Amino acid sequence: MTEPPKRVPDPGFAGDTGEADPVVLSALAAFESGQAGAAVVDGVLAGSRVLVPLLAVLTDPDPGEPAPAAPAGGAGAGGAAGLRSDKTADMAIVTVTGRDGRRGLPVFTSVAALQAWNAAARPVPVEAARAARAALDDGAAALLVDPSPRPRFVVTGERLALLAAGWPA
Repeated sequence: MTEPPKRVPDPGFAGDTGEADPVVLSALAAFESGQAGAAVVDGVLAGSRVLVPLLAVLTDPDPGEPAPAAPAGGAGAGGAAGLRSDKTADMAIVTVTGRDGRRGLPVFTSVAALQAWNAAARPVPVEAARAARAALDDGAAALLVDPSPRPRFVVTGERLALLAAGWPA
């Protein structure tokens, strides 16, 4: 008996091309030039999509798991006979640690910005409020917007808690 096909839940971003929202870019530019305060960017972020980076983290197989048999010819996919070529990996949300020891969750306005930061990272589109909740749940102290090489914008403290709560929207 075959299992029914699994359905992937719709994350709510159908048609998202991975490009930055022009409204978010405009708010960030106004903040960077001193023409707008952090509250303006907070307000725009509250209703926007950001990309959270996931990276593959290699994990060891079960200690009791036998090594896979080498294919005929004595060499596995990795080359030399006897070497294990099967690997397992988990996907992990990335956090970064600042010089002061506080951790932050990097988020990106576009796939291009994420790829410039780390080409191996996979983008996961989420609402900024959800990213802020994830940051707080993971013990991070900040949301770092487009952190390459330095964040374009940082949400911390009470502002991070308010964003996580969905305010301002």
